[in-house]
Amino acid sequence: MKKLADRHAWLAFATATALALVTSAVHAENARIAYYDVVGNNAQVLRQQMNAKGPLDGGRRFDAHTDWYVKWNYRYRPTASGCEFTSVEVSLTGTILLPRWVHTGNASGALVQKWDRYVAALRLHENGHYAHGVSAEKAIEAMAKSFRGSGDCRVMASEFNDQAHSILARYNALDVAYDRETDHGRTQGAQFP
Repeated sequence: MKKLADRHAWLAFATATALALVTSAVHAENARIAYYDVVGNNAQVLRQQMNAKGPLDGGRRFDAHTDWYVKWNYRYRPTASGCEFTSVEVSLTGTILLPRWVHTGNASGALVQKWDRYVAALRLHENGHYAHGVSAEKAIEAMAKSFRGSGDCRVMASEFNDQAHSILARYNALDVAYDRETDHGRTQGAQFP
C-alpha cells in the first residue's frame, strides 16, 4: 500500500508542478537564456564536461542554474494622515544558464535524442525556478496595491521593504524545496546520461 500511496503522491506533485509550469511558461520566456559550451561525442565525456563547467551554487556544481531578481522602486509623499505612495514599480529579471552541446555531427543519433530530451527536461525544471520569481513579483505587486503604511514616510518605507523581503524569502524557500522535491530536476527527466 505504501508504494501505491507514494505513487499517488508523486503523481499529484507531478500534476501540480506541470500545471504551475504551464501557467508560468509565458513568463519563463522573459528570462535571459545563457549557455556554457560542452564538447564530446559520447555521454561520459559530456557528463565530465558538465561536471567541470556547470554553474556553481553553494560551492556545488550543477548542470544548470536560474537566477531571478525582483526589485522595487517607489515614490511617496507626506499627507495629513501620515504618508502615501504615489507610485510603486516592481520588476523581475532573471537568467537561466544551460549547457549547450557543441558537436561535430559525428555523434550517434541515439545520443543526440537523449541529449535533446535531457535539455528539454532541464529547461522545464529551470522554468519552474523562474516561475517562483514571477510569483514573487506578482505577490509584491499585490502587496503594494493593498499596502497601507502608518506613521511617517520613513517608517512606511521600512514596513514596505520588510514585507517585500519577507515575500522574497518565501519564494527563495520554495526554490530550495522545489530542488529537494525534484532532486534538482531528476524526477522531471533532467538526468544525463
